[in-house]
Amino acid sequence: MHKARELESGPPHADAREAIGIILICFGWFMLGSVQAVLAWRPGSDAGAGFSNAGFDAMLVVELVLAAVALTVLAARHYPVQTLWPRASWRGALEGAGLYLCVVAVCQLGALLVPQEAGRPLAEILEKTSVSWSSVIPISLVNGTYEEVFLLGYLMRGLRRHGASTAIGITVLVRMLYHMYQGPAGVVSVALCGIVFGLYYQRRGQLFPVVLAHIIADMAAFLL
Repeated sequence: MHKARELESGPPHADAREAIGIILICFGWFMLGSVQAVLAWRPGSDAGAGFSNAGFDAMLVVELVLAAVALTVLAARHYPVQTLWPRASWRGALEGAGLYLCVVAVCQLGALLVPQEAGRPLAEILEKTSVSWSSVIPISLVNGTYEEVFLLGYLMRGLRRHGASTAIGITVLVRMLYHMYQGPAGVVSVALCGIVFGLYYQRRGQLFPVVLAHIIADMAAFLL
């Protein structure tokens, strides 16, 4: 099957220095915070503090600001930033829903790979989480779009000349680095999710279904 036009006729390949700079702008702060959380975590400690409405609202602002900075840098380098925006469609919506169900199934199987004694700080974080739909919905919409636009739409598409395995592997590694605070179980789930998203995007070349699947996953984690 031919890849969709979006991936085949995408923008120029990402320059190594540019790619590193954009990823550090978009995810560097979150990587640093994730590493700090891992170093501070102890079973039963307060380091696994849950999510809150205030925290989600602050994250939303941070991601919007970082996205603006990254897009400004890309535009200054004559990168066609308009190609990064996912194009919505009814077919894409159906594929996004199916992609979400696929991710759920894969992550359920992945949970079997992590021994119980490995520690599960994500479970502790969720137990301490108290959030409302008024904060969950906006951050889910922004976060799902933010991550997939820069990880797949920019980074993976920009690395396509190095081969699918390299492009997917690097994006999965970035995902894992800023999700380390979730512990072994969370990191495994994130890695599997990233692989599924990467394989789909490599094959179909459509970003909107991935963005939608990510948004649904974020909402379901906190509202169901």
